[in-house]
Amino acid sequence: MLLRFKCKSCSAVSDLSPASPICPKCGQTVEGFDGGFIQIYRMGSPIGIAVGYGTYINGEPYGHIANTESVRIPLPYGTYNLHFTCGMTRRCQDVTVTLSPESPAAYVKARIKMGFWTNKIIAEQVDESTMPPMN
Repeated sequence: MLLRFKCKSCSAVSDLSPASPICPKCGQTVEGFDGGFIQIYRMGSPIGIAVGYGTYINGEPYGHIANTESVRIPLPYGTYNLHFTCGMTRRCQDVTVTLSPESPAAYVKARIKMGFWTNKIIAEQVDESTMPPMN
């Protein structure tokens, strides 16, 4: 299973194997973490299929998520705000999750809600049992 890491040396975001966590941009070893993870699933949508959702955690970019893709992002314990964008759609119902030793995993689903004038991305924390299996 690949995990999405953000390199602390060069800030590149990459999907890497934990067995070989080498940043493809700067060649540094991406260090492990003491914490948990956030798993994000982008629900299928007939619109915006070709455009990935820009993913932001506490305002920092974490790459894009394709239609019906799941990503798992390891992070230290703490509280995180997740925000998504898609093409010209910047409106998002953000979600805030907290990772702790008692609750080391957070599961989030994101989808587009069609609007009359504009679309909005809805992000919501869900139970693990509602998530599709990771590849």
